[in-house]
Amino acid sequence: MLSKLFYFLVKNAYLVFFRIFNRLTVLNRERIPSKRPLILASNHCSNLDPPVVGSVFEERMRYIAKASLFRPALFGFALRTLGAVPVSREDERKAALVLKTFLGFLESGQNVLIFPEGKRSEDGNLQPLEGGVALLSQKSGCPILPVHVSGTFDALPMGRAFPRPVKIVMNYGYPIDPGEIPSDLSEKAGRTWILERLSSEYRRLESESAAYRNGRI
Repeated sequence: MLSKLFYFLVKNAYLVFFRIFNRLTVLNRERIPSKRPLILASNHCSNLDPPVVGSVFEERMRYIAKASLFRPALFGFALRTLGAVPVSREDERKAALVLKTFLGFLESGQNVLIFPEGKRSEDGNLQPLEGGVALLSQKSGCPILPVHVSGTFDALPMGRAFPRPVKIVMNYGYPIDPGEIPSDLSEKAGRTWILERLSSEYRRLESESAAYRNGRI
């Protein structure tokens, strides 16, 4: 009961902060599928991305984060409350360990957040996607919900300690269900199919978000 209260307080504190300080806007909530658990797959260009997605998504989810982010202790407490699990730099590079961790979360019915680029973008542009998110979806049978966050790179780029009051837009994409993979594809080709769908969604979401930020929609 106490952990749920802490979660509610931390989640909403972040949400209020982003709504006021960064004028956070969320687009296309209606695209969130009813099927659970979900694999939320977000682009990644700032340390703000996990708390933004975690504060907006209505249900609790789990994700891994590098151990250095859990310092100072107060920020680490907030990350843990939002569902983050600290891992060392060495463990973060062990794909099998990361996959096993995420599969465990999904098998227990928990939603997970994953960053398919593998690391933060250094220039704010989308990097090539790694195959782990596709393999995770295939192994678990869980759908991928693409998420695109824009504005966080300008708000908190690498090396900056406190965010700027830059507008942030979070945009939900159309879900990608592994059950839709064409039956004649091999497992490897199925992963490629998922990654191509996800890359296409990111490009479309980026365009949608840019249009919104520029007042065209």
